[in-house]
Amino acid sequence: MKKLKIFFIVIFFILLAIPVVTFRTEENAVSEVDNRMLAANPVSAIREGEDATQAIENYVNDRIGLRNEMIELYTVGHDKIFHEMIYPSYVYGKDGYVFLNTGGNPIFSDYHIAFADMIKKIQDYCEARGVPFLFVFEPAKTTVLQEKLEQGWNYDNQWVQQFLKELDRREIRYVDNTEILEEKTEEGEKVFNKKYDGGHWNELGAFYGVNHILEGLSEQGVPVHINTKEEFSVHEETMEKLLLSEIPIHEKVPVYERNAEVKCLTEQYSPEVRRDESFNHFNYYVNKQRVAEGVPRTLVFQGSYLNGLGSKFLENSLGEYISVHDYRNIFDFDYYFTMFQPECVVFEVAEYTFIEDYFPYEQIKTMNLPPVLESFEEMPEENLTMPETMYQVEEGQIYEVISIEGLSADTQYAYLQEGDQVFDLMRREDGVYTTTVEKQLLNVDNISIIAVESGKKVCYHKENR
Repeated sequence: MKKLKIFFIVIFFILLAIPVVTFRTEENAVSEVDNRMLAANPVSAIREGEDATQAIENYVNDRIGLRNEMIELYTVGHDKIFHEMIYPSYVYGKDGYVFLNTGGNPIFSDYHIAFADMIKKIQDYCEARGVPFLFVFEPAKTTVLQEKLEQGWNYDNQWVQQFLKELDRREIRYVDNTEILEEKTEEGEKVFNKKYDGGHWNELGAFYGVNHILEGLSEQGVPVHINTKEEFSVHEETMEKLLLSEIPIHEKVPVYERNAEVKCLTEQYSPEVRRDESFNHFNYYVNKQRVAEGVPRTLVFQGSYLNGLGSKFLENSLGEYISVHDYRNIFDFDYYFTMFQPECVVFEVAEYTFIEDYFPYEQIKTMNLPPVLESFEEMPEENLTMPETMYQVEEGQIYEVISIEGLSADTQYAYLQEGDQVFDLMRREDGVYTTTVEKQLLNVDNISIIAVESGKKVCYHKENR
């Protein structure tokens, strides 16, 4: 009897210890259950003025081990007994529909105005370099299927129309996929699943939405290929669980498989491409048929609508298709632009992702992109010899990272030039300027550095020029 008590005591303490041992301490952790960033180290929150007790409680509640498993167990049991959705990410609508739980209704604010300003900066940057740009707005499922929302859910997204007006005022080139998805819904086509993946379009919706994006590019004179359903093998798959959960469902969803062959270069390029550790989606595909047809190399900053179901339609329609997760990474726009030298750029954002977790307001406000070097042509120029110690080259398999030291603290913008090619230099916090360039594009022995200071250009040339 005594041994049995000891056994149960040991088991009890093991069960208590497991959540502690499996406590999550990594920085910038993301919870798939909540579809959000987990609470950061409470020390930082306390320093920023948050109540110490609340900060510690939030951290422990978010990071405790087995948290996701406990939420899943409780949710599934509650759903079976009471048919009520208490899962953090989802809510029930009418007729068994499931929607993403996006919290309260956003209010149009300075955040959205700053976001529009940021998009304008990106568009101006691209167009100054002769590259077409398109912003894409994806509607929430709740927007398209408002009649399926539960009574009492007073859904209000009036901020969207105000935001789109801000885009119009800035003459931003954009596509809003709301209308096409509403139109197809009214025609009886199911562009969203009833339950599975409560937040995004399904593959039929992705087919129409991506074609609408391609039409927006085509209107700018970009020679893209518009998809047809005949280019895909279409069938249905039965999903037994709600996406990212253990909640049982039984729903058939459409699946499109492209017939075209594309070459995947992701593994070759990925190790040399910097991106946010929490939002590190990156893919590089080449469709040789589209390249031969003259479809341009396209860099797409994209969120979950395209990362998941939309990519296959872009793979079928684009030539070189390079995709980077837009969350956080968009703030390094000039890094990716210089690295990939795109001939077309798309920036896609979903309605419910205009939030601090994905696009921090401070970074939106302070985003700064350099003008083209030609805009400083009228400035007086000072020519100097480039010291051997001024630049360093770190070679990778595909790219080389060039670091420039010794520029004046008065430097506003800096550029690396080789022949007719100009590459933007980005300033790090330590004052060093860097750029990442494909090795075959650049002859390092023939480079110049141009620093734009207050009222003049300082040009550093190598002695052997």
